[in-house]
Amino acid sequence: MLVLQYNGKDVSKDIAKSLTGFQYNDAASGSLDDISISLEDTGRNWQGAWVPSEGDRIHATIRTINWDAPNEIKKLPLGTFEVDSIEFNGPPDTVAIKAVSLPISSEIRMQQSSRAWEKTNLNTVAAEVAKRAKLKLLYRAEENPSYDHLEQTEQSDLSFLLETATREGIAIKVSNGTLVMFDESVYEKKSPIATITRGEDNVKGYGFSINTAYSAYRACTITYTPPKRKEPVQATYTPAGAPKTGPILKINEQVDDQAAAIQLARKRLRERNKEGGKGSLSLMGDIRMAAGLTINIVGWKRFDGKYIIESARHVIGSGGYTTDLEIRKVLGW
Repeated sequence: MLVLQYNGKDVSKDIAKSLTGFQYNDAASGSLDDISISLEDTGRNWQGAWVPSEGDRIHATIRTINWDAPNEIKKLPLGTFEVDSIEFNGPPDTVAIKAVSLPISSEIRMQQSSRAWEKTNLNTVAAEVAKRAKLKLLYRAEENPSYDHLEQTEQSDLSFLLETATREGIAIKVSNGTLVMFDESVYEKKSPIATITRGEDNVKGYGFSINTAYSAYRACTITYTPPKRKEPVQATYTPAGAPKTGPILKINEQVDDQAAAIQLARKRLRERNKEGGKGSLSLMGDIRMAAGLTINIVGWKRFDGKYIIESARHVIGSGGYTTDLEIRKVLGW
């Protein structure tokens, strides 16, 4: 069951008969969460008195009743979204409403700016960006990289923060009025919330891929010669359990010392190798599934193991309630 509050009013019963589809995207890092609502409009109500407007606020919750067990009621709060687009089509008359976790009118999403920071750190920059967007900041990364000088040139605040954080191996999401920053490697180490077993769990579809171009590197070497030094700073990071032979990823990027070079080498190797083990699962609706959580996969032989959920799409439609996952095998380091 879908529970919707539109501009503070519960409209769940009002739209129940005309609702033809609903989708919630718990997006991957760098993308905005969104919802889509599809309605039939033979009475043309949505073209008249009920017509939505950009900026209207929708609070959504998925509620399951007797889904996993008799007399069991569970909820998946999705958060609050602002209407971003409205489409009308026909015949027959239909309306599609899309709402996002950060409206297009937000200054940090669209307005390009130039500014510079001196002697700052990532948490401080993120706090400034969140404040301008009237968002809460939830900084869950263990590291807080510092900078002598950091410059934003004709970029939106959000794209600049995403670019800076990604370079540091830190993921970003905007969800339910909160700017969330977290280290994926830390989340990979958390205990799995579920085990999906082939032949036992209700898996409606699956897909796995192997891309050796992204997973072939056994180590990463950073080499950089500072302007006032003759000898380069050089360091190699090799994760535990890496093969003894194979190509080494070589990067020339600014670092100040050996410790910084090792740290950067680990981040760049993760960026490259994490793209090598991708998968997708289509499940019977499961409100436990959310981006950033981990699951175990059993029964797919070579592809068995622990995965992190990159994105989760919860869909309610003519086929019932389903959950589609995009997953990536954890690196473990």
